[in-house]
Amino acid sequence: MLFNPTPIERLTTLTTQLIEKHASEIDELKVLREEIATLRATAKAKDDEIAALNNELLEKDIEIEAIVSKIESLLG
Repeated sequence: MLFNPTPIERLTTLTTQLIEKHASEIDELKVLREEIATLRATAKAKDDEIAALNNELLEKDIEIEAIVSKIESLLG
């Protein structure tokens, strides 16, 4: 004999599945939000590091220009 669920049994089963899926999606969303927060923090740290390196590079360029100017003045 085949089991033939009643409409209320089908509705109950589907509702339960929907609630379980919703809970699962909420958990996944939480994980993804945490990953986004981590990635944003990492990106900010990298941006800060890049800015510091660009400042160092600018300072080195200024030093090189000063040395080049001194060499050019020595050469006449």
